[in-house]
Amino acid sequence: MLAAQGSHASLKGVNFGLYDQKLALIWVKRSIAAFGGDDTKITIMGNSAGGISCHLHLLEAELGTKKPLFRRAGLMSGACGGLDLTSLEKADERWADLYRLWSVQAHNPIDRLNMLRRIPAKDLLSSVSELHWVLFMLVMDQLTIKESNLGCGVSVHLGQDGLDDQIKSADDNIQIMLSATDDEFRGFAHIANWDYPKFHSLVASSYPSEAAAEEVLEAYGILHTSSNKELFEAFSQFISDATMVHKVYRASEFFKAHRGKQALLHGNNPERVGVQYYHFEFGNPFSGPMQGIAHHGVELVYAFGTFHDALEKADQGILEGYIEPDQELAEVTVPETPSNTEAAEYRKSNIGLGYELQDKLIQFVVEDWRETDQHANPDEITTFCHHRSVRMESGNDCGGMGASCVPVAPIRPHRAK
Repeated sequence: MLAAQGSHASLKGVNFGLYDQKLALIWVKRSIAAFGGDDTKITIMGNSAGGISCHLHLLEAELGTKKPLFRRAGLMSGACGGLDLTSLEKADERWADLYRLWSVQAHNPIDRLNMLRRIPAKDLLSSVSELHWVLFMLVMDQLTIKESNLGCGVSVHLGQDGLDDQIKSADDNIQIMLSATDDEFRGFAHIANWDYPKFHSLVASSYPSEAAAEEVLEAYGILHTSSNKELFEAFSQFISDATMVHKVYRASEFFKAHRGKQALLHGNNPERVGVQYYHFEFGNPFSGPMQGIAHHGVELVYAFGTFHDALEKADQGILEGYIEPDQELAEVTVPETPSNTEAAEYRKSNIGLGYELQDKLIQFVVEDWRETDQHANPDEITTFCHHRSVRMESGNDCGGMGASCVPVAPIRPHRAK
């Protein structure tokens, strides 16, 4: 792909999906006023892969000189790093597989690419399943995404092609919200089906010394004497921390540190960094294998009001499972309704939690960050607990003494669904 672009190509690199997102942001910035919007109050937000995309656009805006295209960015269970990125060499191997599948024999990269362009889009899409491609990772092409020595992993250079050349000022900080759940990849741990020898070998091969690997395994309670249940819980926590929670927390720490330094250089308060961090411990309220688990995406059940009716039923003790599209509702087994005391307690937790989280998101989107950040502690983490309270704790002492719990907001029955 790079060889076929030539020296005069208008687009460089291979991460074209990010280019498309950037162009969409430019269009919104230029056009939103025509729809009654305010181009100084644009928010981008994404979960999982969407959070990774938001992180990359945020890095370009944070480290660049151009005025940001958005004012706020929400990264929910998604931050760039590690397994999200692949090398040019690995990407080339995929291209070679595609050429082999279609029997492309040309040696010139431009000729090869032109041959692929003649293939109907639906047939190219069919190639994805034939080649068993599941993940499509961002590529470190050293043009759009490069390694960085600033502590943020990568730098991003999508450019704006003269579409938005305003220079940013010291007051153009983007308000940031990051979040992660407690058990992000429980489902992956189920699929992996590790036992102690397999997992021990995997971890040992990833650390510089056996002693370092043993220290990590011991910290997670992954021991040869552990029961299968204990091992599974530990495996799940380890893989969640390693592949998601740590990345999101590390991104948070980078933005706070970078902004703190910039604030000092400009004579501003280094603690007003405009970065909020949320951690979700509460579990899935619906019946099924993930019930009670704070899995990847569980906060979306509560965040946007789309599950309001289902949460209302759960509050009444009606815990329906997943219904197939062709399945009649009557076929679903509904568990026996719990006692009135249990139902009342459950009712307070789910709807109340939904309102609490929605209020946090609305506040993030609509309020001026200079006001909300005025008294903020940059090391503070807001944790939505298992029992539906909200705990404020220091990032330097997560879960330590001194953490305070605040009850979730009460139900407001007249709130719009």
